[in-house]
Amino acid sequence: MTASRVKHPILRLDVVEADGTRASDHVVFCRFQRQSVRVEECCQCVHCDSIEEGVQPIVDCTIPVSPRVLGDDPDGERTEVASLLCHGTVVIAQSVPLGQALTLLHDGDLRSVAVVDDAHVMIGLVHDAGFVSRSRRVHGDVVSASMTSVIAVDERTPVRVALKLLAASHLREATVVSRRGVPIGVFRDVDGLRWIASARR
Repeated sequence: MTASRVKHPILRLDVVEADGTRASDHVVFCRFQRQSVRVEECCQCVHCDSIEEGVQPIVDCTIPVSPRVLGDDPDGERTEVASLLCHGTVVIAQSVPLGQALTLLHDGDLRSVAVVDDAHVMIGLVHDAGFVSRSRRVHGDVVSASMTSVIAVDERTPVRVALKLLAASHLREATVVSRRGVPIGVFRDVDGLRWIASARR
């Protein structure tokens, strides 16, 4: 057994409410526990060395890692998709009006936005194409407009598997969720392909 210095990006989850306010939560995907944990919990861990502030805050850790885990994974067959995330995501509460969700999509230049319940668990996804197919109907609720043919990728899914899921679903991105089903970020096919290309070099 050896030790490894690891930098965990802090992922911010912004939940937009119907009144326009935002509730924020911060998590990191811990490579030692192989799951996302809240920053408050992460800071209390014996492996946490420091938190580095900046444009992209990170948690600096020293974790025990076996030689097998430290080995190369150029094909992304073992590396969890959540370990590639560098930013969090913005989601909307199920009470948000459809028109407000459309504004968020356009203003944020987003392809889609996840819909969450009161516990911040993902219950659907609104895609810009969904509004187009409904012509000018923007006076409804986001739950009824949520697309059913979407995928949410578990944070522990290997990068290679996540890429195959996207390709099979003809999608370019998917929401990454924690074990509880809470969104922690968005995985894009281009990010996975770039990571594999870099790992192979």
